[in-house]
Amino acid sequence: TLLYTIKFEVVKRNMFVILTFVLIFGMSCIIHKSRKLFKYRFGKFTKLVIRSLNIIEDDPTDMEETQIITNSDMSQILQASAVQVPGTYIDILRDLKKDGSPLTLGEGLLIASMLKEKQDTDSYYYTKSPEPRSRFIWEKPVFLGGSCNPTTWRRDVVIPMFNDRNIDFYNPQVDEWTEALVQAEAKAKEQAPLLFFVLDNLTRALASIMEASYLLGTRKPLTLIVKEYDGRRSKYKIQGEELDEYEIDLLNNLKRYVLEIAKLEHVPVFKDTTTAAHYVSALYDGSVEFKGQKNNRMGISALKSIVQQVNHTAQSFERCSNQVGLIRNDEDLSRACCNAYKRGEADEEVAEAMNGLDSVNYPLEKDQFMAYYSELHRKISAKSLNLRRQPENTNKRRIIMPDWSDNKFIPKGEIEEITELLRDSGEQVTSLPFYDVLYESRPGDIHLMIIPEGEHSTLCMMQAAFLLGRGSHVVLYMRDYCADGTRSPPSPTAQKDYRRCRVYVQDMAILHNRKIVDSPEECVKYFKEAEGLAA
Repeated sequence: TLLYTIKFEVVKRNMFVILTFVLIFGMSCIIHKSRKLFKYRFGKFTKLVIRSLNIIEDDPTDMEETQIITNSDMSQILQASAVQVPGTYIDILRDLKKDGSPLTLGEGLLIASMLKEKQDTDSYYYTKSPEPRSRFIWEKPVFLGGSCNPTTWRRDVVIPMFNDRNIDFYNPQVDEWTEALVQAEAKAKEQAPLLFFVLDNLTRALASIMEASYLLGTRKPLTLIVKEYDGRRSKYKIQGEELDEYEIDLLNNLKRYVLEIAKLEHVPVFKDTTTAAHYVSALYDGSVEFKGQKNNRMGISALKSIVQQVNHTAQSFERCSNQVGLIRNDEDLSRACCNAYKRGEADEEVAEAMNGLDSVNYPLEKDQFMAYYSELHRKISAKSLNLRRQPENTNKRRIIMPDWSDNKFIPKGEIEEITELLRDSGEQVTSLPFYDVLYESRPGDIHLMIIPEGEHSTLCMMQAAFLLGRGSHVVLYMRDYCADGTRSPPSPTAQKDYRRCRVYVQDMAILHNRKIVDSPEECVKYFKEAEGLAA
């Protein structure tokens, strides 16, 4: 008892010292956490999100620890960003990371910023396209277009179902095709109340992709069935030929663009032919209306693209952090941001956006750079969307070219050469992102579509086909096809497929009386002679 009394008196006399020590320790932990999270705050967006989070660190003594976030944290980040996606997508985002590691705070902020941009731009473009008709006059046959031999979807699925429901159809797949069928097919397409179009994965379906893009441009009633190639398979064969990873990636890339445009054009898209055939049958008997995808639908392919952009941003940091894993000054930060935004070493738009952000407390580790870039990305994308919404008051002629700077399939050298020649000749050349090219035309614009010589040109041709269908003033700069020299030559069958889709786009250009050139000099000469030419 005496010993206990003595200890109590000692504690009592030193209570002030003990309480002071506890208070200092607690404040140091709070200040440390505040200091760490302060390094994630660079503007209105990141400050808003950080305030909405309640993150508890495992080890408050480690200043360099990357901040890991939970699914609940990611939900709060998306909610604070006004992004609407299903909760299951958060797990998908984590699964898409190559190393399988959990999401970090910087990654979560950047993903939210990119999802917000995607959601806002989709909403904007969606309003550019009129709602499709809801009722049809079924006096003419439904046209069964898309992939042909060796596919059997017409014979095995659609034709039996349509016969059972007395739906008339036109089947262009015949045992012996002749030139005489060209006009019959064209007439059937023109008169069809609905075009039933399948892009299968048993063929490359390149010509069908071009035709689907053209028909999307015409805004004819269309139902699409799109089957992507399984990129997880180490060996994928089409008609007995093995496709390499490059070609699988290229073909899937094409189909994803078709899917995105179909969504913006209010066109219903299906993954399997049977479901689509049931849908058309329901349209025929009047039990459903013709409706496209919902505006806020965010596809898995869009999530994959965003995760790839996040990975690219991380690589940009690593290239510019001087091999020490830290960015220590404004110069390195500017280079990393320009690299992540896929611009030059000193891009004016990036520099202007950086000037509007809060000052940086160096050094920055990778995850904090991701947070900084999320703020920068959000600011640039908001400005870009605001510019789109501002009406143009001039009818001055512009030459519109797609901006392919962020697409690995499109060679940049030839595009830069032609752009420089046109600008030197006094032309106003404007490079626009993919969807701006499709939807932001104004009177007097001429679309210069450069079609390179290799397999990668298919994406350019798909865009040209859509614009031709839309009736835009298109000039095709088209080179003769030859295999891409960066990889082993495609098989004769593959080369035939790539040539066939090129011929289709050429035929559509001729049908619409559009100019086709094959040299930079001829291109410049055409625009000089076309001064004052109406679109």
